[in-house]
Amino acid sequence: MPNPRMKPPDMGLTEQEAAYMPVVERFKPFTLTMGEHVLKYNLFIPETTEQALPLVVFMHDMGTVSEQTDRTLKQGIGALVWADPEEQKKRPCFVLAPQYEEKSAHDDYTVGWSAEATVELIREICRRYPVDMNRIYGTGQSMGTMMLCELLIRHPHFFAGCFLTAGQWDPERMAAVKDEHLWIMVSEHDGRAFPIMGQCMESIEAAGGHVARGHVDAKADEKTKAAFCQAVLKQKADIQFTWLDKDSVLVENAPDFPAVHHMCTWKWAYLFEPVREWLFGQRLA
Repeated sequence: MPNPRMKPPDMGLTEQEAAYMPVVERFKPFTLTMGEHVLKYNLFIPETTEQALPLVVFMHDMGTVSEQTDRTLKQGIGALVWADPEEQKKRPCFVLAPQYEEKSAHDDYTVGWSAEATVELIREICRRYPVDMNRIYGTGQSMGTMMLCELLIRHPHFFAGCFLTAGQWDPERMAAVKDEHLWIMVSEHDGRAFPIMGQCMESIEAAGGHVARGHVDAKADEKTKAAFCQAVLKQKADIQFTWLDKDSVLVENAPDFPAVHHMCTWKWAYLFEPVREWLFGQRLA
């Protein structure tokens, strides 16, 4: 993760990200009180809920920590892409986007109260709405990925599948997720996520897990991205560890240093439609 003392550059939204911003209005803000803590969140409820539908849970990055409930919806498309009208035609689902008001995952591989609060929030959403309990999907970026890794360790097979971007966790403990269904995407020039998550993959393999690997240009066309994803999936592994080549994640006028490669990762990751399709193919039963 970027140094928390360093203010990240404001690179704004790319043209692709900006196109999704109207989807913000499709979410509703709520709060969940748990003892002395209050967790704000945003929820997209699909138009048709006659049958149980999947739930996608998006966990944001440290730069999006805020008291403003919809901040997580406006920093990028990690939550929005799933609720887009065209996406809903293909893959209808509920979308849950918690808003964290403080840092919730740390570089010493510890998490705050909001980690377990997020699990309780998911359970509460499942009690209130017709969610398919065999198709709860997790996704996150940076801090969100870090917290999601810890939740995967603590709550085996809680998530049917996860899409993890621009993050890493404790290589000594990540072997515990060897039987989960994960697609991981980082930038090759991310100074922490690429090497440390690579160590996590080695730990998983040492424990008997199977990891597929692959890399591609972040700005590749749809045909190339589809072929790349197909090649990765042909390796027939539960865990996909993929990276975006060299400096391909950098957007126009972005400075070139590892923290920027880190923050630019999720500007491209959620645009990989075959990854979204893969995620919705995962089921617990």
